[in-house]
Amino acid sequence: MVCTTKECESTHDRSAHRLAIAPREMGTLEKADQPMPSLPLIAHMSASSDIVLSKLTRAKLLRGQGDALYAISRHSEALSRFKAALALNPDDYEVWTLHGFCLAALKQYEASVESFNQAIARCPTHGLAWHGKGHALAKLSHFEEAATHLEQAVKLNPGDNKAWYNLGTAQNQLHRYRDAVNSFEHSLKLNPHDHRARYNQGVALCGLHRYDDALRVLQLALEQRPNAHYIWNQRGTVLIQMGHYSEAIASFETSLSHHANNPNAWYGKARAYAMVGNLEQTLKNLYRTFVLSPYVYKVMVQIDVHFDGVRDHPQFQRLIE
Repeated sequence: MVCTTKECESTHDRSAHRLAIAPREMGTLEKADQPMPSLPLIAHMSASSDIVLSKLTRAKLLRGQGDALYAISRHSEALSRFKAALALNPDDYEVWTLHGFCLAALKQYEASVESFNQAIARCPTHGLAWHGKGHALAKLSHFEEAATHLEQAVKLNPGDNKAWYNLGTAQNQLHRYRDAVNSFEHSLKLNPHDHRARYNQGVALCGLHRYDDALRVLQLALEQRPNAHYIWNQRGTVLIQMGHYSEAIASFETSLSHHANNPNAWYGKARAYAMVGNLEQTLKNLYRTFVLSPYVYKVMVQIDVHFDGVRDHPQFQRLIE
C-alpha cells in the first residue's frame, strides 16, 4: 500500500511504477544510437514484473484473510497472515498497522508499539497508526505519551470517534478533565449511542466537581445501557458528593442487582452509610468489600475521609486491621 502523500512513497512502489511504464518508454525510442533491448532482456524484465505482481497479489490475499480472522477475534491466526503479508511486502504501512492492532489484542503492547512505529515511519500521515500506538501506550500506563499520539491521531483523522474516546480516557487518567470532557463531546457527536463515552464524560465532569452535569450525562448513559453496573456505581459516587446519601445507596443497590460480586458498589454503600453515621451498615458493607477485594480497598479505606466519622470506633478499627 502506497502512502497517499508524496514523501511517504516507498522505494519499492516507485520501482514497481517504473517497471509498469518501461515498455511504453522503450516503444518511443527514436534515436539510432539508442538500440532496442534484446529479446532476452525484455523477457527477463517481463518475468521480473510477474514476480513483483505475484508477490503483491499474494500479500493482498493474505491481508484479506487476516482482516477476516481479526473480525471474528481469531487474533493469533490473523497475526500470522499479516506477518506473511509483510514478508512479501514490508512497505505496506496499512498491514503494519493491522499487525500492531493484532498484537495489542493479544496484549503484546510493547511489540504492538514497534509495529505502529514501522507504519508511521513509512507514512507519517496515517492517523490509524498514531491511534493504535496511543492506545497501546495507554495500556502500558504511559498516559502522557498516549495522549500526545492520540492528539495527533484526531488531528489527522478528526472523524475517528474511537480515537477521540481513547484520547478522553487518557486525559482522565492524567486528571485533565476539561480536555477529557471536550474529547468525549467530539466522540459523542460522531457516535451519539456510545454509552461508554457518556459514562467517561460523567467521570470527567465529576472530577471537575460539576455534579449536576455529571448526573445528567450519567442518566443519558443509563438510558442507553440500564444494566451497566459501573454506570450505576459512578452515579452513586456523584450522589454521595452531592450529599444525597439515600439516593446513592439506592444507586449502588441497583448496581449490585446487575452484578453482585462488585466491590466498588459494596464500598460505595459503606461510604454512604458512614456519612450518615450508620456504623452497623458501614461495617457490613465494608466486610463484603474486603471479601471480594481485600488489598485494594483496605488501603483506600485508610485515607478515605468519608469514614472519618466512624474511624475511631473499635469495631471499625478491628475490621480494617
